[in-house]
Amino acid sequence: MKKLNKIIALVILSSVLSNCASTKLTETWSSKDFDDTKSKKLLVVARSNDLEVRKVYEDELVSKLKTQGVDAVAANVIFPNLKEDKDRSQEEIETILSMFNKNGIKSIMLTALKDTKVKKSSTENTADYSSTSMKGKYGISFTDYYNVHSIEYISRNLKPVDTNTNESVVNLSSTTYILEAVIYDLTLDSDKQLVGVYEIEATDPSSAKQVLNKFTTIITKQFKH
Repeated sequence: MKKLNKIIALVILSSVLSNCASTKLTETWSSKDFDDTKSKKLLVVARSNDLEVRKVYEDELVSKLKTQGVDAVAANVIFPNLKEDKDRSQEEIETILSMFNKNGIKSIMLTALKDTKVKKSSTENTADYSSTSMKGKYGISFTDYYNVHSIEYISRNLKPVDTNTNESVVNLSSTTYILEAVIYDLTLDSDKQLVGVYEIEATDPSSAKQVLNKFTTIITKQFKH
């Protein structure tokens, strides 16, 4: 009987632990133009200052999008020298758009780590803590995105960092990573270019790879015809 009870306890514990980790689509918005955008050549850009992370996210998204018939291309392949800069001038942005146009790019997907919400435990209390201040300002055009969107990056290991001390947060009870994909149709008027916003929350993932797989799968599903 004791052995049976132990087995039952282990099964329950396993179930509880598996339920702690979840990845879900928490915000979704698309304009009436999004369906038409799906058929246009799409540039996939992962916002990361780690080249390997950028490549992995872009390549995985492109691979899965192509299974949905999307003409997608990774920025690291077609524009290997493209770099983020939060202080780009209007002239620089126009040069980038011209470069996109010459390569047949009609739409663009920008992915980023939007926020990290940490529930921090201590001997005294448990408090919610957010490591970034992204508030989801997307603008209505690709140019607006560059002008108003703070640059937050997808990291290799997704370790929360306390912005006050610039050190890794310890004694965590729960961590939720909020990733986003924002889609612009560059062929539309500037006030209509934003055609899709998708936000995904991953709570207590087992690894960065798990976040990658779940995120790319969920985003790809939005492109089903």
